[in-house]
Amino acid sequence: TVQLLPYSAGGHAAAGGPFSILRFPEADLPDVVYMEQLTSSLYLDKREDVERYLAVMSRLSVQAERPERTPGLLTAQLAKL
Repeated sequence: TVQLLPYSAGGHAAAGGPFSILRFPEADLPDVVYMEQLTSSLYLDKREDVERYLAVMSRLSVQAERPERTPGLLTAQLAKL
């Protein structure tokens, strides 16, 4: 799912940089947070770290535009180029 967070939303919890939450279909494999940096990458697998990022993702999903609006918003921005 791709959602766009409008600039008008102001500062947000993910302003520190991009991250991905990796989820696996196998029940015995826990979620992992992946963060890509300039010269390396970081995988967070401690439950408390993952829960913090899940909470941030949840807040961002609520603040962002609905997923079905994404294509139209991107098309509108492309037309401005």
